[in-house]
Amino acid sequence: MPKENLLTRDLYRQIKSMDRSAMEKTLNNIYEMGAKDALDNAVIDLDIGKIRSEIGAVSGIGEKRLEQIMEIIQRNIAEADSKDADAGSVK
Repeated sequence: MPKENLLTRDLYRQIKSMDRSAMEKTLNNIYEMGAKDALDNAVIDLDIGKIRSEIGAVSGIGEKRLEQIMEIIQRNIAEADSKDADAGSVK
């Protein structure tokens, strides 16, 4: 959250004088800015080594099958990262 005051006296007066439609647009814009900021700053911390060891501990999962599973997981993580990068670009 920014440290500076975002609600200046002038903005407060503008908000007080808004009709319902203008207030809905303003609140929608604020929500979308917050959602975009949350997506831009979202961090998922995965420990691939831990995932690998836990999947490897499952009975019936051999080294070859484990490699296939790990490739699928890593590919999906890479795809998600590229989608996040695309979503952050200006369109």
